[in-house]
Amino acid sequence: MLSREEAIIKIFLKHGNNALYITSTGFISRAIFELFPENYVFYMQGSMGIATSIGLGLALNCKNDVIVISGDASFLMHLGMTHTIRDYNLFNLFIYVLDNNCHESVGGFFCSKLEPSYIGVDDIYKITKDGERPRISENWIKIKNRFKKGILHEK
Repeated sequence: MLSREEAIIKIFLKHGNNALYITSTGFISRAIFELFPENYVFYMQGSMGIATSIGLGLALNCKNDVIVISGDASFLMHLGMTHTIRDYNLFNLFIYVLDNNCHESVGGFFCSKLEPSYIGVDDIYKITKDGERPRISENWIKIKNRFKKGILHEK
């Protein structure tokens, strides 16, 4: 089992600095901001479960690699997206789920157990419950402009 940070680092090392990253709400986004503040990241804050939908829409409209990193509880909220992702079968969309078996950022409440794999999902990493991370403190305009720069910097 990996820590949240170890799983995130593994994904970022695999895909590099020029990929576009979509992160789900909660501690995952906060940890990614701490670890990779200068990468092209869209922090999906406040709408649990739609990171995969945003990732699919972005991957359909650009040539960049689009990496979605979702928590298990968030991923389960829109599980039907796996079929849509499978149907499109895009070369530039990669989905990862970090599974700690709970809704950690809203109190650690139990989450239904994931299956070992899902269509459209590249990997599921079992992770530890690592606790709260500081909130993202950077100005949203700066984050938006950096992400926009990443979109315009197509392969």
